[in-house]
Amino acid sequence: MDFINELQRFLRQMGFRLLENEEKILWIKEEYNQVKLLEIVPELLPGQSRHLVKNQQDELAQLGNHMMIRFQKKVDFLTVMIFKDLPEEQIIEELNPYPDIWCLDRKNGRLFIYENQRTDYDNLRDPLETFLASYRKHEVMEEKKDFQIIFQPLNTGIVIANILVFVILSLMGNMTDATFMAEHGALDLRYVMEKGQYYRLFTAMFLHFGADHLLQNMLILLLIGSRLERIVGKGKYLFIYLGAGLGSSLSSLFITLAREPYTVAAGASGAIFGVMGGLLFLILKDMIQGKRKRMKEIGLTGIIFMIVSALSYGFATTGVDNAAHVGGLIAGFILTGLLTIRE
Repeated sequence: MDFINELQRFLRQMGFRLLENEEKILWIKEEYNQVKLLEIVPELLPGQSRHLVKNQQDELAQLGNHMMIRFQKKVDFLTVMIFKDLPEEQIIEELNPYPDIWCLDRKNGRLFIYENQRTDYDNLRDPLETFLASYRKHEVMEEKKDFQIIFQPLNTGIVIANILVFVILSLMGNMTDATFMAEHGALDLRYVMEKGQYYRLFTAMFLHFGADHLLQNMLILLLIGSRLERIVGKGKYLFIYLGAGLGSSLSSLFITLAREPYTVAAGASGAIFGVMGGLLFLILKDMIQGKRKRMKEIGLTGIIFMIVSALSYGFATTGVDNAAHVGGLIAGFILTGLLTIRE
């Protein structure tokens, strides 16, 4: 929920209307014997420079004079400055000489009226404080909802399992050493084909070559895996994740490792590409069926960009098992289709 949009809706309810101006955000309310002129100063964006409070007030006073001539009425103006948090001391010192300024803390839903500022304006103070409290309450609820969306139980459990495996094996040896990884369940052509250790097709997806490899994969999995789990449910999500991981391992085994038999492969990225493939299928399905999108956080453009970016990185970087990525992507797309096509 965008704060500025909600604030503007509130001002309309209070009888103000937006005044067209290329340089300022101005709201006006025309009464019998006076005109209320309200300026909204939004918080600064990164890289923006702040105007001096004195200059802002001089410009508004000059504009007020023009309005007085235009409407032939007294103009009563107020500036509302929006901050992400508590205003800095320097700004507070600047605005102290000017009574017609209020400061608004968007993040915490607070209105600051300092010692020399007017205590009310058009009976706006109490409704504005109520609006801020309501907006903050809604924000807290949305934050809790976002937290719940990200930390779906099964996906979070998979992430924790990957981390635990990494911590335990790190205490036993060097996780960046290919020999050590091969001895502890990574995908190795010789162990699978000659010794029949097919369990490596699954164990490899829980092993990672170093902390950076683990961190990158788990962050991506947290962000996108939770969305797929939320839509298809825990059982189907587990099937898709493990099935895509298996498809990824088979692709790696028969394409990458078959060409380079002394290479060792590991990582959850193939299964993660399977999650991307699953999301891609669901988005395409919703578009074809004309249904409301079930994923507000990501659309077709977003998921395609994510897939293309990840694949491009893999093809441009040495030591990345691209066959595993493509295999996982295709497997995830197909498995999600089989499990959800009739829903």
